Amino acid sequence: MSSHLIIPENDVLIATIAFLRERGVTCYGISVARGKGIDKSVMETNAWAALGEDIPHVYPFSAEGADIIGISSTEWWKIECKGSGTGKSQTQRNNFDRALASTVSYYEEKPSNLPTKYAHYMNAQPYLGLALPASQAYLKELKRRVRQSLRKALNLWVLLYESNSNKIRAVSPEDDY
Repeated sequence: MSSHLIIPENDVLIATIAFLRERGVTCYGISVARGKGIDKSVMETNAWAALGEDIPHVYPFSAEGADIIGISSTEWWKIECKGSGTGKSQTQRNNFDRALASTVSYYEEKPSNLPTKYAHYMNAQPYLGLALPASQAYLKELKRRVRQSLRKALNLWVLLYESNSNKIRAVSPEDDY
């Protein structure tokens, strides 16, 4: 578990793409972080590398909506990614609040707006994901405010980015943190 380290959102995004690929999920919607000091083209290049060679390089990056949308025959994912910065604990809580609110707003009971080539996956089960560093600040907020009953009702998975391995530790709705 990380303490209060600076972990860029795009590190979390790249690890989450790798996690989804291991599950056999194809990512078809990605939004890389933007803002001061972020080179968007480098972030998109890194996302391409994580997506692998099986994805054509005419990929439409989005500036709005879920950070990652992916699908397989059984799973339809909408994931919000968040990094951790140098801000005070109040800033970390505010970032957490925004990420959780965004994640919950993506809830749908069945896949919608699928690209034509994935229309045959309409019966895939919706999954929500909140991907963030396994920092003490975020773990505290998760334990306090994102209880198992909420996670089960929404099929909300918490995807904890472990900075020592650069991998995701998935916490299913049935699991404890």
